[in-house]
Amino acid sequence: MKKIKVVYFGTPEFAVLPLQALIEAGDIEVVAVVTQEDKPVGRKQELTAPPVKKLAELDMIPVLQPTTLRKNQEIIDLLKGLKADVFAVVAYGKILPQEIIDIPKYGCVNLHGSLLPKYRGASPVEEALLQGDTQTGITFIKIAPELDAGDILLIQRQAIDPEVTSVSLRLKLSTLGGVLFPDLIRNLVDETITPIPQNSKNATFCHKISKEDGLIDIYKESAEQIVNKIRAYTPWPSCYLLVKDKRLKVLQAIAEPTNMAGKPGDILGGKDAQGKPTLGLQTVKGALWLQKVQLEGKNATSIQDFMRGNSSFFPV
Repeated sequence: MKKIKVVYFGTPEFAVLPLQALIEAGDIEVVAVVTQEDKPVGRKQELTAPPVKKLAELDMIPVLQPTTLRKNQEIIDLLKGLKADVFAVVAYGKILPQEIIDIPKYGCVNLHGSLLPKYRGASPVEEALLQGDTQTGITFIKIAPELDAGDILLIQRQAIDPEVTSVSLRLKLSTLGGVLFPDLIRNLVDETITPIPQNSKNATFCHKISKEDGLIDIYKESAEQIVNKIRAYTPWPSCYLLVKDKRLKVLQAIAEPTNMAGKPGDILGGKDAQGKPTLGLQTVKGALWLQKVQLEGKNATSIQDFMRGNSSFFPV
């Protein structure tokens, strides 16, 4: 039986499980992986390969790491020479130009981490958490020149549990993508899928996240919004308060959404269910009760341990 030839475009951890699923599919051959360049990581700025590259090398799959795709005749010729049936794209991080989209016989398929046309753009998983959504999912689309605007091939929904973070939600969606991707490619090649155009009137967009997005503003944000933000932005870019010119990361917190008697910025003291002292901050709507924090240059700690050594930060 002739195998379906696939070139896989992907970079971060989110793209690893879908790639693994295609590698393990007996009737699919991943003939090459295209990923972003190795980048410095961590305090020591050690040059580190993308997660997708590490997996590809373990399976002896050729890896291409072009600095750019646009007007790159060398990479275009290489991709044409692979004679792939499908290009599979998962969080690659660069837009494919039309001359590359046109190469494979059955087109380019993108796995996107939202229910398109909702949350087109760079951070759909985080955006779903920021908005307090109770449901998200993945969408497979045919790639079009406009960002995330291609025809829909398949949508699969996924519930968002109240305690889920961006890390755990991304893992769920990545796992789901891996389960569905091989059959999606088979059906695409068999031409048993009818693409459905997106309704662009319903499109919403999410931005590329920056470090500054993690700043907590208790004078503008409600307690519930802040907790959603912590779920979305932990571990990166992380959420933080500026206290006495120092950055205090808030890793876990609870929102008490009822209006309190005080004003935004008031420091609240109390005890939890076990009788341990707690610390809260009045926001524009509701109280934000801190549970786990990390002062810059220090290890993460419970709020109780933090208060024992840093009581001057929040005098209750």
